[in-house]
Amino acid sequence: MAKACKLTAAQFFLLMLYCVSVVLAVQARPEVLPYQYSQRNFPNERLYRAYLVIQRFKSTITSDPKNATATWTGNDICGETTYLGFHCSTPGRDKKLTVTAVILNGYELRAPTLHGFIDELPDLAFFHAASNNFGADIPRVEGLEYLYKVNVNNNDFPIHPNSGPMVMGQIGAKGDVYCVKGTINLRFFLGTNNKKGGGIIPGVTDAKAVLLNSNSLSGPFPENIGFSKLSYLAVANNKLTGPIPPSISHLQDSLLEVLLLNNQLSGCLPHEIGMLTKAAVIDASMNQLAGPIPSSFSCLTSVEQLNLGSNSLYGEIPDALCKLAAGPAGRLANLTLSSNYFTSVGPSCLPLIKDGVLNVKNNCIPGLANQRQPAECASFLSQPKTCPPASAAHVACPVEVANIAAAPADRMVKDYSSYVTYATLHK
Repeated sequence: MAKACKLTAAQFFLLMLYCVSVVLAVQARPEVLPYQYSQRNFPNERLYRAYLVIQRFKSTITSDPKNATATWTGNDICGETTYLGFHCSTPGRDKKLTVTAVILNGYELRAPTLHGFIDELPDLAFFHAASNNFGADIPRVEGLEYLYKVNVNNNDFPIHPNSGPMVMGQIGAKGDVYCVKGTINLRFFLGTNNKKGGGIIPGVTDAKAVLLNSNSLSGPFPENIGFSKLSYLAVANNKLTGPIPPSISHLQDSLLEVLLLNNQLSGCLPHEIGMLTKAAVIDASMNQLAGPIPSSFSCLTSVEQLNLGSNSLYGEIPDALCKLAAGPAGRLANLTLSSNYFTSVGPSCLPLIKDGVLNVKNNCIPGLANQRQPAECASFLSQPKTCPPASAAHVACPVEVANIAAAPADRMVKDYSSYVTYATLHK
């Protein structure tokens, strides 16, 4: 009996040592501690949920050279000096304060993924996180409910390559989705200055924006991107792979600007891009896209900037595409098709080359200057082509295209900084 008691005491001693070691381990690993605050410490459940999401994301950040996450503490998520990068407003009919924008541009944060972060903030309308290092692919964003107004006026938005970190702006936002209405008035710096403050940008377009330029996004381009109802999508300078998914055509009623440049996208240039009839900017340059330009691109009657340069496109540059820049209704101010393997141009394209609207340098077009060497063209053109002909999948343009009002007779050549997505390429 005494022997049994001694054994029990030894077990108890070992158990106590184990408990002490567990407590010390928990203290050394703050990410497994219970969260400091409960829902009663927040004005509403939405902000408490945002707190949990932010803290979980914070625990995954492995590099924060500007110490931005040091402000991500406490329960004042919407304060002026706390939770830098997070902005609040009162969308919806109940007017409850919630996180509606996250702007981490230029913070140089490093984290393995954005999954479980922006897709877990259901009231998010604006996400801008250029010049960070967020690995893995783009998170699902189709569950984000609100569409808001992202306002830009180039007279009040002086973003230039040499403007430095003090680029200021304001986004005023309004949404009307079904019966949901809300207003956002954000003040922020688009550059690297970690402040909640800034100037004013008035404007006119409804938008949900995801801006993720210059991160380390990798993996296939999301197949479900078309169901996110985005208006501004910028994922330039990443490592996204695979084809542009056909679902992108579902954005025809919402997408206004899309930047896919400088990735590793491949496959045939999809005819579904031609359904983006509201898009003013389409830039898929510096990828590995192949094939001819689909005939559906003649439906892009709102496009002002179309850049497909530095890919492996071939065939004829369609006359119908060039006509988008012709006449009083022509909005197309820049058509860049350089560094491909096109072999001919439609008759309406020739005046555009002369006027500097169409760039076809470094192609395989006989009789034009600044083309590839004949041997290089012959080598590429002799390779088997697997993409369908330009007219293979032609579908009728959306009905709205025929009813679009004519643009001013004098086509306006805008500065790149007047576009939301291009402006975000600069710190």
